[in-house]
Amino acid sequence: MNSLNIVSWNVRGLGSGPKRLKVLNHLNDLKADIALLQETHLSLSAGHLLCCSQYPVMYSAGFNSKQRGVSVLINKNVTFTHKDTVTDPEGRFVIINISIQNKDFCIASIYGPNVDDSSFFHRFFTSLSAHSDSTIIIGGDVNLVLDPELDRLSTAANQRTWRSASILKQYMNDLGLCDAWRSCHPSTKGFTFISPVHHSHSRLDYLLVSNSLLKEIKSSNIHPIIISDHAPVSVTISREVPRPSGSTWRFNTSLLKDQEFIEFFKKEWATFLEFNNTSEISPSILWEAAKAVMRGKIISYSTHKKRKEKADLLELENKIKTLETAYAASAQEHILGDMKNLKLQLNDIINKQTQFQIQRLRLERYENSNKSGKFLANQLKINKEKSTITSIMDQTGNVTHDPVKINNAFKDLFQNLYTPQINPSEQSINSFLNNINLPKLNEDQITNLDSPLSLSELHEALLLMPNSKAPGPDGFPAEFYKEFWEQLAPTFYKTVKFINESQSLPPNMNSANIILLLKPDKDPTSPSSYRPISLINADVKIICKALAQRIEKVTPHIIDFDQTGFIKGRHSDDNVRRLVNIIDFATIKKQEMTILSLDAEKAFDRVNWKFLIAALHKFGFGESFINWIKILYHNPNASVRTNKQTSNRFFLGRGTRQGCPLSPSLFAIFIEPLAAAIRQNESIKGIKTKHSHHKISLYADDILLFLSNIHSVNETATIINEFSSISDYSINWNKSVLLPLNSNAEQGLTIPVKTGNIKYLGIYFPPKISELVQLNYTPLLKNIQDDLTRWTNLPLSLMGKVATVKMKILPKVNYLFSMIPTQPPLKWFKTLDSSISSFLWNNKPARISLKTLKSAKSCGGLELPNFHNYFLANRLQYILKWLKNNPETNSWLDLEQALCGKINLSDLPFISQIVKKQDCFKSININATLTAWWEFLKISKSSIQPCKMTPIWNNPDILINKKIIHFPAWQAGGIKQLEHIIIDRRFITPQELQDKHGIYNFLEYQQLKSIITKKFKYRDNDLKATRCSYHSDQFLNE
Repeated sequence: MNSLNIVSWNVRGLGSGPKRLKVLNHLNDLKADIALLQETHLSLSAGHLLCCSQYPVMYSAGFNSKQRGVSVLINKNVTFTHKDTVTDPEGRFVIINISIQNKDFCIASIYGPNVDDSSFFHRFFTSLSAHSDSTIIIGGDVNLVLDPELDRLSTAANQRTWRSASILKQYMNDLGLCDAWRSCHPSTKGFTFISPVHHSHSRLDYLLVSNSLLKEIKSSNIHPIIISDHAPVSVTISREVPRPSGSTWRFNTSLLKDQEFIEFFKKEWATFLEFNNTSEISPSILWEAAKAVMRGKIISYSTHKKRKEKADLLELENKIKTLETAYAASAQEHILGDMKNLKLQLNDIINKQTQFQIQRLRLERYENSNKSGKFLANQLKINKEKSTITSIMDQTGNVTHDPVKINNAFKDLFQNLYTPQINPSEQSINSFLNNINLPKLNEDQITNLDSPLSLSELHEALLLMPNSKAPGPDGFPAEFYKEFWEQLAPTFYKTVKFINESQSLPPNMNSANIILLLKPDKDPTSPSSYRPISLINADVKIICKALAQRIEKVTPHIIDFDQTGFIKGRHSDDNVRRLVNIIDFATIKKQEMTILSLDAEKAFDRVNWKFLIAALHKFGFGESFINWIKILYHNPNASVRTNKQTSNRFFLGRGTRQGCPLSPSLFAIFIEPLAAAIRQNESIKGIKTKHSHHKISLYADDILLFLSNIHSVNETATIINEFSSISDYSINWNKSVLLPLNSNAEQGLTIPVKTGNIKYLGIYFPPKISELVQLNYTPLLKNIQDDLTRWTNLPLSLMGKVATVKMKILPKVNYLFSMIPTQPPLKWFKTLDSSISSFLWNNKPARISLKTLKSAKSCGGLELPNFHNYFLANRLQYILKWLKNNPETNSWLDLEQALCGKINLSDLPFISQIVKKQDCFKSININATLTAWWEFLKISKSSIQPCKMTPIWNNPDILINKKIIHFPAWQAGGIKQLEHIIIDRRFITPQELQDKHGIYNFLEYQQLKSIITKKFKYRDNDLKATRCSYHSDQFLNE
């Protein structure tokens, strides 16, 4: 931005929605960077109604809905830092102190009283004086004239001069302020308010600026009086700041709803191919040229359409402005009549445009405001001052606010980040990979991966890509390709085949824009606090998505179950349950254990491509698929975009792009050799159980190590350092955290790690599991209450608020429910429900009980989440995993079975609460799961005692001489549960036992029959309740 356009306007009331929309549209037409509004007639609670996508930041002072009210609106394109705000309780002024481009501004919107009240100006300038060192800009309707000769035109004989005018001029002199419009028009008569009743013209609206800005004022204008009875006044200030560099074009997806445009594009595309699709032009050059030409055609179409829409408005505004000037000079009645007629015509056009917008918005609100989705999400977003980066610390430690220097700082950071630090030899890479055993793809998998990409595959990949995502440098989003696929597909498919044959992408096609997202709870002035997201061209993304669809089918077969990140069928909650089990195991068994949480430095961005290609070969990928990876990673280039500044392009030499569909799978393949090296190193000791040796757990780049001694920690560090030397992978040991269990882990360490609680997948883990609730649920509740308070005054219906709870609150709570086994105290649930009730009813008494709202819609409710039931549901899912009992896919099962001893994990749900006396109940996971199961049975009025799945062996409910029983021969013969010995509601006969199972032991038979008869009150031919009750049986079947 090389200028700052400030508009001051008395809008004469904004209580009406259509009026607000007209005003905001006109401010946008005036290209206002900062708008100073007066007489908004909005109370403080309604002030947020002025915020919109173009003016997302607002500061206001309100009085009531009938009078006064002032606001300052700041355009989304203005980069600024807010310092403080002063508001007038009577709603007559608001003062903000901000910094723009490292220059301090004090900006005020003022509405003066319509009586001669000098005390008001004393009060206003007293509030302003604290910021007198800043550059001052005051805009508003002061309800007086500074120069009666030039600023007023009236037929009245006498015009009284107010004392307030003298006071105002005195303060202007004291503070070094000038009248911006008058400085540009020294002797011109211009008026901002016309009173037909008094037949007078007055200039009541002013923009007063510091004298230091005089040399920077490019222009100042009084615009036509429309919409309100006051004219907007503007001043454009030249700013010595750089223009936005490398502005990016983005296809306007609303054009896809314009049938005229669709026909226009199809015609232009066909015309281009007719003249250019020749054998002399390669498919890739044709494709790139076609995009460039079509981009120009689309820009031309859009510009012409926009100019055509605005032509009538501009013509009318110019005519009105001419008549206003003529009337000020001659005061002829026929000119006033012509001016009124033109204003009526102009307002009629504006009204029609506004009504169309309102109808569209009402339709969108009607369809989406009460449902979870993007529309509601946008309403709930925090209105942050800017998504831009206002300041950054450079390499010398100095903080800069200059947008060019900010952009250069990030460009230098990422150019360095994506430059390889090492060039490992093939021998060193192969030496590492040959010392570990990695699974290999089979022939069918290799064939499927290596087969040529088909047109249907590419189309399917396109359809899987989400809409409303930012496009790459070429500006074409996925929606564009979806709409015109029939026209684009033949040329695109030829290009894809040519790329594969030529083994290279066109340079423009392989470029990306890097945008930045601030990581949670990080210092915004540190460049390393931002996560780079690569905006890749949609055509390349289609290819990557098609390849990703292929590779995702094989990664579950070659990546160990220790890795759950981005692998189909694997979930992060399995990692957390495993972690809790290991802490439990070490505590219950009193075993020394150390958990090490690794902090990888920019793991996705440091992937060495040479090592990645070698790893793909080691896993057995075919040459054709590997060649596609080489094509995509051959000389890709990128530029960094911040604050509308785009850096020069630079080449990337390492890393997987965050934003590319292939990146998650490629990273899993990249990191798996390290995990395998740790698993297969016999010097590294973890926790041994029947089926597993637990050493490592991964979720993408989040790695936990379970090590039983200090030697194992040091040995692991040695392997990681060796891996880093050939892969560019790097661990920040100073930020890695050690969680010692039953040991003094700091003694003998060769790495400088911290000791304390670890944070894994967003959950804080202490050595004592009992502290999990306090560390995680208490902060979450506070966060939810803050959000609900912020959303209370939003214009949401009851159904909209219920949808808000489902969309924004439930996922946060449900995430903790899925991860943490311990149930929060009942007080926590009550506080959460109370906070939600206050939100639903705007802190007023509830008109419908929460119990009713939580009911199904068929029962008169709105299906408001019952959070306690969600907790139970999250615990109950593990019952089903117990029954499947596959420790190879869920390694935490092996740990829980180890804690159960002789009792089978899958039998626990069918044993009575006597199991509480067993050692396995000391496990927090088993305890929480069984407690939830018993509560479910109670709520559903179900019973599982006895049922067909009741275990016979090692069951504390079935005792002989106060000891659990176990007949190995019977179990080997397939007899495990009651259903195996109860046939047609009677006990199996000795002959049936021998015929079906090959078992004949009369003493054991009589013992078992006797105890089951006694335990379950069995009488021959009348064994009761051999099935689970309906609810529990249905749950188990599902």
